[in-house]
Amino acid sequence: MKDLSGRAGATVEAPLENCLALVESVDAYPSWHPEVVKRVEVLERDAAGTATKVKTDLHLSQGPLSRDFEVTMSVVVQRPGTVQLTRVPHHAGDEERFEVVWTLAEHRIAVELAATLPVPRMVPLGGIGDSVARGFVDAAVRALDA
Repeated sequence: MKDLSGRAGATVEAPLENCLALVESVDAYPSWHPEVVKRVEVLERDAAGTATKVKTDLHLSQGPLSRDFEVTMSVVVQRPGTVQLTRVPHHAGDEERFEVVWTLAEHRIAVELAATLPVPRMVPLGGIGDSVARGFVDAAVRALDA
């Protein structure tokens, strides 16, 4: 297992409400970041209709790392500006971890990634986390500008 982390942020023209609407609608991620988020199936929603648990197919391809993941994630939205997606373990003792935390403010969007993944020891991961985070932020900015 190897740890992977990264962060990225950007200033955007869109107001906070638009940023929150984009990142809390996790089932729409494949429409604005299809290179990484291949599919999202909502498993559970809260009373307001917001997804609280999803199954997603992700494709990560950065430098020496290229891997497909099927991940079940919990989704926690804390208004006004935090959306946290956390991998749900498959079983007790499951050491894989994947977390995405969006932090939003008026005209500002940022994401932080943290993961523990089964990656061969010889595969270098330096800088990959920041690159993946940058890809998410850039895709979100393009979607907000559209």
